[in-house]
Amino acid sequence: MDNTVGNSSTSFCNFPNSKEDYYILGLWCADGYHWTSSIGLSNIDLSLIQKFKNFLLNLFPEDRIKLDQYKTGKRKYVGYKLYVNSRPLLRVFKKFKDNNERKLASAEAIKAYLAGRFDGDGCISKNMKKDCRISYGNYQDAKLDYDLLPSIGVTNVKLYRYRTSNTFVIYIQTKDINKFLENISKYSIKLQKLVLGTRRDSDYTEIVRMASV
Repeated sequence: MDNTVGNSSTSFCNFPNSKEDYYILGLWCADGYHWTSSIGLSNIDLSLIQKFKNFLLNLFPEDRIKLDQYKTGKRKYVGYKLYVNSRPLLRVFKKFKDNNERKLASAEAIKAYLAGRFDGDGCISKNMKKDCRISYGNYQDAKLDYDLLPSIGVTNVKLYRYRTSNTFVIYIQTKDINKFLENISKYSIKLQKLVLGTRRDSDYTEIVRMASV
């Protein structure tokens, strides 16, 4: 597919058309990167970087995909920024995120999308019984996702604003945590890692090599 930066003929008009696409949308809405014509993902979790890379490889030749490495936080964690230059793809993603309505094709699409949001900006206690939340940078974004939750049977939810950090958080209350996790579990990399254990960075040799070039 000839997805050059300025190729207006590439519209991605069929995107999103799979649950995998909706997961990627959720992940990008949480931890997405964009600058001028570039679109990508920024995260310290190599499994999420690999997931986004696999998505991009279905659309672009590998030499179009770039990866930068950086240090973040007081402990200087290694972070990764994976991206590609494509205005058409960026337009599609931004149109979804900036829309005042969040229309998804089905309940399964909602589950996959929320799994991506959770993997990017969500957390839960190690025993997966409390402190289930997803963080947002603005109220509109949080409210749109908050309104999706009843569609998958999750109704015991609160939306809070933290004034000091100007962030908004969706809290899944204890009585609905299991229901929420059951809905997103088959799509969520974060939940699968909690259950099965965390892979080491050495398991992502190709991504690490790509970042060091």
